[in-house]
Amino acid sequence: EACSSLKSIEIPSSVTSINDYAFSRCSSLTIVKIPSSVESIGQRVFSYCSSLKSIEIPSSVKSCDSEILDYCSALEEITIPSSINIDLHTIENNVKVTIID
Repeated sequence: EACSSLKSIEIPSSVTSINDYAFSRCSSLTIVKIPSSVESIGQRVFSYCSSLKSIEIPSSVKSCDSEILDYCSALEEITIPSSINIDLHTIENNVKVTIID
């Protein structure tokens, strides 16, 4: 695994973009804090994060790959801006999706 021991990440407020595959396959990742400084999220950034239970994408995000959460099998809750389209077809369980403006 790429980063199998990483359990949480708080992205610094100086970050404006999260690059492609940045946290992909971090199988122990459960907590992600994305600051309002982030404006874009690349391809499959959190794909295969099999322990991730919830994520909030701030309304500051204007550009986001639709497959950022592919195969996040433990995912239970997603909060996303109404302007962002997330592909949920690869998430295996019922996920509560909250849309923010």
